Amino acid sequence: MVCKYNDNHHHHPLANKVHEEAHGHSHDHSATKDKKLLKISFVITFVVMIVEIVGGIYVNSLALISDAIHMFTHAFALGLSLFALVISTKVIDEEKSFGYFRAEVLAAFINGLTIALSVAWIVYEAIMRLLHPEEILASATIIIATLGLVVNVITGLILLRANHENINIKAAFLHMMADTISSAAIIVGAVVIYYTQFYILDTILALLVALVIAKWAKSLLMDSVHILLEGSPYNIEEIRGAILEEFEYIADVHDIHCWEISHNYYYLTCHVVLEAKEQGLYSDTIVNVGRFLEQKFLIAHATIQIEYAK
Repeated sequence: MVCKYNDNHHHHPLANKVHEEAHGHSHDHSATKDKKLLKISFVITFVVMIVEIVGGIYVNSLALISDAIHMFTHAFALGLSLFALVISTKVIDEEKSFGYFRAEVLAAFINGLTIALSVAWIVYEAIMRLLHPEEILASATIIIATLGLVVNVITGLILLRANHENINIKAAFLHMMADTISSAAIIVGAVVIYYTQFYILDTILALLVALVIAKWAKSLLMDSVHILLEGSPYNIEEIRGAILEEFEYIADVHDIHCWEISHNYYYLTCHVVLEAKEQGLYSDTIVNVGRFLEQKFLIAHATIQIEYAK
């Protein structure tokens, strides 16, 4: 039974230092590098996107149009990711006490939605073309799709140097991967169509590309929604058990809340229950539990409230 509460919330000093040094300086350095890589990728992708959209319409290939649409969402994703990185590095102020790091997660969520919408459009057009097959210009499709493939490979090599633990960068990279697969599939399909005139293969490939894209979109949306809904990056019972195992004198831990501001940037609040005879360990418990959480779970900011059991 809890009979005494202390209403003052304490912040672990080591966690504050970790937040400022590890997350602050390393995040700024990483963000600067990522912004440069995203800018290069965006310019390359945007130019080829225009070529693929115009070319896809010209050759009347649904598979190529689907690749062009996804190239558009890729360019949009890169631009949005770049914008989010710029916003996320703004200085923390009184109005935004958690900073602007969530802008990256929000961008990833929007990217996921754009992918899902593009999949819906591709499926609709594919159904229409299955009902009413149309001829395509296979030779031109091969040339345009090859250009798209080359650009995707170049963009992929550039983004491989970025920080993939960042969900925002991960979103941009997933766009690129989907583009690469779809371009390769379109080239193979166009070659087959060129020699066989099996035009329905173009529609089948478009559907297969849509399925792959949909799978990645689902994963991206689930990850970003989990963070936006303040989902815990860890199992709460795992955290509770680890604290009790590490500190035998702690009677109980409850009201644990853990959430993720951005990649590897975790916050936690909890109530730690001590026996009345352990009042002398009040300050040490706050410091030591905070240090333990930072070292074991990378939780750089812990607010620990001490209570005493009857």
